[in-house]
Amino acid sequence: MSGRPVLGSISGLFLGLFVAVLLQQYGVRPLDTFSVIGLPIIGLVVGLVFSMWAPFGRR
Repeated sequence: MSGRPVLGSISGLFLGLFVAVLLQQYGVRPLDTFSVIGLPIIGLVVGLVFSMWAPFGRR
């Protein structure tokens, strides 16, 4: 294994953070505790899972 899980976790964390901010900006969801803490953590877990599951670079 290389740095794929680390990169997946970092990109998932930023994805969750940006999704939280976008949902707040478009008025879909208020910027509350779940949006600020929960969505980035969910993004971190999803990024980690996708980085472990994705076959990029393997044959």
